[in-house]
Amino acid sequence: MKKREIIKKIVSMLMIFALVVPIASQAYAAHPTRGVEVNADHSKLDQAVQEAKASGVDVPQEQTQDKGTASSNSEADAKLAEVKADYENQIQKIKAAKLKMDDYIAKKKEYDKLKKKYDEELAKYKIAKEKYDKELEEYNKAVEEWKKHKDEDGYLPEQHAQTLIFKSEPNAKLEFVGDKPFSKEEWNNYFTNVIKPKIDKHPANGYNDFISTEPHVNPPEKERTVLRKGIPLTVRYTNLQNSYFKGKKISKVEYTYTLKETGIPGLNDMLAAIHRDPTVTIYYFSFYKNASINMTAKFFDENGEEMDMTGALVSFASLNRGTGKPSEAPIVANKPTTEKVLSFNGKFLPINGSSITVQGESAYSLNDNESKSKGSKFDAAEWDTEKSPYKWYGAIVGEVTKSRINLTFGAEGRAIPWFAFNSDVKANGVPIKPVEPTPPTAPEEPQKPETNVSYHYDVFYVKSQVEKKVTNANNQDINDKVVDTGSVVNFELKTSDFPKYHEEIKSLVFTDTLPEGYKLDLEGTKANSPDYDVEYNEGTRLLKFTAKTSLLNEINADLTKDAKVPSPKITGKVTKEGTKYENKFKISINNDYNVESDPVRVFTPTKPVKNVFDSSAPQVSIDGEIVKAGQELLYKVTYKNTTG
Repeated sequence: MKKREIIKKIVSMLMIFALVVPIASQAYAAHPTRGVEVNADHSKLDQAVQEAKASGVDVPQEQTQDKGTASSNSEADAKLAEVKADYENQIQKIKAAKLKMDDYIAKKKEYDKLKKKYDEELAKYKIAKEKYDKELEEYNKAVEEWKKHKDEDGYLPEQHAQTLIFKSEPNAKLEFVGDKPFSKEEWNNYFTNVIKPKIDKHPANGYNDFISTEPHVNPPEKERTVLRKGIPLTVRYTNLQNSYFKGKKISKVEYTYTLKETGIPGLNDMLAAIHRDPTVTIYYFSFYKNASINMTAKFFDENGEEMDMTGALVSFASLNRGTGKPSEAPIVANKPTTEKVLSFNGKFLPINGSSITVQGESAYSLNDNESKSKGSKFDAAEWDTEKSPYKWYGAIVGEVTKSRINLTFGAEGRAIPWFAFNSDVKANGVPIKPVEPTPPTAPEEPQKPETNVSYHYDVFYVKSQVEKKVTNANNQDINDKVVDTGSVVNFELKTSDFPKYHEEIKSLVFTDTLPEGYKLDLEGTKANSPDYDVEYNEGTRLLKFTAKTSLLNEINADLTKDAKVPSPKITGKVTKEGTKYENKFKISINNDYNVESDPVRVFTPTKPVKNVFDSSAPQVSIDGEIVKAGQELLYKVTYKNTTG
């Protein structure tokens, strides 16, 4: 072989050796089933569970679900999104269950309150029903008794029952609406200055009546006032204790008085005494003239609602008709003196044998009913007393046919008439019709909802992605390349970030067994790896990087973010010729999870060996011997391939 050809072959071989053979730059190796444990934030789930339990929802914890293993942080992000969606789904179900339970608890609380009230009302109802049954029995007996006497004096010819109880309210509170009562002095002055000049001058025709009556008009039993023609005066009664209509309590009554006529020329005012008890009602000073007063009566229930009084029976009683005596009041001597109900928006019900009859829209006696000598069946003293069995003689009954009661009462030739408005009808045999109590309605008990919810946590694992890089002093990648013997070779031990919500990292250790012939620069390595404690055993060539506490604290500081892991960096030199330096490292996390990198390699070359041979004997070196002129020589260069 010619010398030129030999040199060409050597150069070609060296070029081949210099070629870079590409390999995968990153390797994935991990525990077959586990990596770094990831527990997504479940504080909102925990809160939902605790709030639901506080509301009485049974929320058992199920077994933690394993969502598998991610091989990259992007896969970890996808799994994390899956876990968050799962937690949100659980939260919504638990919240829905809580809402159902809260609704049930609210309804149950209301039910318990209503049930307690119902039980109380039921007990009252049973007592009331027993009372009603007895009263109904008595009522039916009274009706049968009335039938026996319906054609007799003192009875109504038709059967009627009383539904209004309004007979006595001695503790009622009286107030004037939009006005106020007169004081004794104001009232006397009003009489003196306004009334007295208009009435008859003879003292017996009014003046004496005022003087004798005025001392008996005193609060709180009676309040002094003045009625003015055409101007309504309203009084209100509260604190009623004994009054009912159709079984419902009457809590308030309002009377509105409007003076229609005084009967006295030029006088449009009338003194009146309003009684504290609404069933006693009013005294008015007509001073023997023809007076009339309109009255509207409104009744209210305990809710303040006006009551429809249709069907009630009211009493118009003590309606006197007499004959004036010259010795008492000359102005009415031998003239009729009559008390009347001038109008009523209901229906008059005459009593058998009563002196009071219906006259058009009015009701009064056509004849004297005070003196037998004047044709009366009874003297006034016989019938016009509260305990008289004949009080029906001066009475008539009013049946209410409208929701609100309106009437006009008045007198002719009377000095100070008294008008009483109440339900104490004077006819015999008018029973109070009992009102059947209404049984309370039992509240419906709510059903406790079937919630059927539970909760679980999710966990998955992320395999750390490790990569070992090899570079020269200029930080150039020299993996699978030939380097000069004695040159600097650096190794970088890289691992992927810890994913969000990773388990607490308590231990992080890199170990690397350095190849024989690699001289470690320990101080340089420590300087390049400040986050690690570095240990090196020259005998075993084992290099160990242990994460410092400060690094672990930094990694665990915020589990909601990815945590970067700084790479340990090894620096040193290759010292042997013709050597393949192959190296890999292992990472250990929490002493449980180990990952090993793929290896990296660099090569150092050997020096070529040159020999000379006689071309006729190419097996025997003649290096260093004397050759002859014209002798053909063969040169051989031998090179050992250290890259394999």
